[in-house]
Amino acid sequence: MEFIAMTRTARHIRQSYWTSKHTPYLTIRSTRDSTQSYKSHYHSELSIGIMESGVTCLSLPEKHIALNKGDIVLIEPNMVHSCNPVDGKPRSYHMLYIDNDWCCEVLSMLFGHEVTMFTIDQSSLQDTLSTTGLGEIISALLVEESSELISKVEYALFDILSLCCSPRKELVEGDKLAVRVKNLLLRDIACSPPLETLALELGHTKETVIRQFKSHFGITPKSFLNNHRVEKAKILLRGGMPIVDVAIEVGFSDQSQLHRAFVNYTASTPRQYQKIKSIFDNIS
Repeated sequence: MEFIAMTRTARHIRQSYWTSKHTPYLTIRSTRDSTQSYKSHYHSELSIGIMESGVTCLSLPEKHIALNKGDIVLIEPNMVHSCNPVDGKPRSYHMLYIDNDWCCEVLSMLFGHEVTMFTIDQSSLQDTLSTTGLGEIISALLVEESSELISKVEYALFDILSLCCSPRKELVEGDKLAVRVKNLLLRDIACSPPLETLALELGHTKETVIRQFKSHFGITPKSFLNNHRVEKAKILLRGGMPIVDVAIEVGFSDQSQLHRAFVNYTASTPRQYQKIKSIFDNIS
């Protein structure tokens, strides 16, 4: 782990940077009681802002948003933005920078084809960010790094990517249906509704839903959901959760169903995967 204090630099802004060999794709910048303003800029990484105290104004190309304590915001790679204090009052926040290649790799595994650029699905953004518990996890991680907290961070980031991000493509009317179906499939993967039920809820036939989902994402809804479950299972297995509990957590009816899906998608069994040296081994 690397934790670099910066108390008398950058115009005396009280801030620090956190990195770890266990999460090489993630950098956390923590800023405390700052009244510093920033010019418009962008980051090559996916950025997540977590407000700890005070108020800040996030300026995006088409709108301004007031962020208060507890608010979380997601900013696409290369999107021009600025974050400035309100009425000159101090605010504290964390900024998470998630490597773009890592994000694209996760999305490529989920969608079954190479993803090099992605966009944020605004329709599911706020509900997802408010339920991940990311702010509490980050606060705890900055106090003491542990395998459990690292696993929780990766789990939360995976949820954010899979629920809020999609391969970049200009949406046409039929594609909006595909995004809605994705959001509904992932709303509760432990009890994901049958596709027939989703189609009825959305006022379309099952065949239409499958066709438009595959046209937009390049994968069927069933394959996408299984990809999501297997990738989430990998995170939990690396974190040490028992296989039988992992199966239930990610929505399989039992351990044997997880076993079959895991072999189909990874060519290894969950137990073989779990025996691989964990990224959390020898964590300090």
